[in-house]
Amino acid sequence: MNTATSVAPIQVPLEFEPLLTAEEAAEHLRIHVKTLQKLAREQRVPCVRMGKYWRFRLSALDQWVTALQNQMQPAVFA
Repeated sequence: MNTATSVAPIQVPLEFEPLLTAEEAAEHLRIHVKTLQKLAREQRVPCVRMGKYWRFRLSALDQWVTALQNQMQPAVFA
């Protein structure tokens, strides 16, 4: 009698998206690195804390900026 439960295999992406440093992410966003670090501390930007360093995914930052743009667009009335 087999009592082991079957577990679905973990889906691993074919290519790992590299994490950006705060400096690299700030350059991409064209803001000062201290501003980005403040946003990270306040949990206002998607990021990961690794020890004393903040790391960012470019795709997450792009989605975050797009979401901000969508919030700021005025409603169009017909």
